Amino acid sequence: MYVVMQNISLKLTDRVIPEIFLRYLVKKRIKKRFKKVVGYDLNLESPQSYCEKIQWLKLNYLEHNPEIIQCADKYRVRDYLKKQGLSDFLVTLYGCWNTPKDILWDTLPNAFVLKLNNGSGRKYMWLIPDKNSVNKNAVFKDVYWALRNNFGYKHGEFHYRKIQPKIMAEEYLKDNRKDIRDYKFYCFNGDIAFLSIEQGRRTTKHVRGYYDTNLNKAPVKFVDDLDEPDPPFERPGNFETMIDIAQQLSKGHPHVRVDLYNTGGRIYIGELTFAPECGYTPWDPAELDFEYGKRINLDIAQSFLKSNQIA
Repeated sequence: MYVVMQNISLKLTDRVIPEIFLRYLVKKRIKKRFKKVVGYDLNLESPQSYCEKIQWLKLNYLEHNPEIIQCADKYRVRDYLKKQGLSDFLVTLYGCWNTPKDILWDTLPNAFVLKLNNGSGRKYMWLIPDKNSVNKNAVFKDVYWALRNNFGYKHGEFHYRKIQPKIMAEEYLKDNRKDIRDYKFYCFNGDIAFLSIEQGRRTTKHVRGYYDTNLNKAPVKFVDDLDEPDPPFERPGNFETMIDIAQQLSKGHPHVRVDLYNTGGRIYIGELTFAPECGYTPWDPAELDFEYGKRINLDIAQSFLKSNQIA
């Protein structure tokens, strides 16, 4: 019996200790980067600021909520959105595969977007405006690298590591303008605090403006931010529908950024981001960090953890 118990103990130790040690290293790295980027020591015991509360949610809550894991999964979120009655706002999906060798390249349209379902940022997305002018093998090499890189561990966004990696091909959205506009709604349990509108990620003139839900300029800015648009962005005709979508998808969540597109008079849902900028957002002025931190109600997360008996 002792040997059996000893073997079990050893197996548990072999499996658990590396995970504990890995989380220790990630937490240590988060604190170091937080101080460097945000400018003050991270307080996880009693988080008060926006950035502190994002770190707390990353390390204590997001990975335990199955709905958040599904919504962060750029493939499985499609089923969630359909159940929410939002299928009309989905970007056209051309295919989904497990490895680059499975991609049916020749059957894809001339223009499309490749992306991983379990990552965020340009390193996990490949814009293909003309597949005949790109090096397919170079793209596949980048995709292989991204698949091997565990995005969820890099900055403690552990909910991403619970997503089965897949490669998606979606419609390449276009607009009459040179570049489409991104509408990012910063939401707190169904309430929209402000939104950013940006344009130019595919061109040389990349600008961003911050607005309230009436499209008046909002008193929001971040350190080293992009230039503001001149003139300011105009109100799209179906803006009220965008507001309704953002409010609906954010209800019940302490914080989520709902990313939408609006091109050719049609709204598309981009993604739901539960830890914007990984929680490393130096506000300008710094007081805004604590002002918007008040909007993140951690009681929602703590109530979920308690009801599900998660320590």
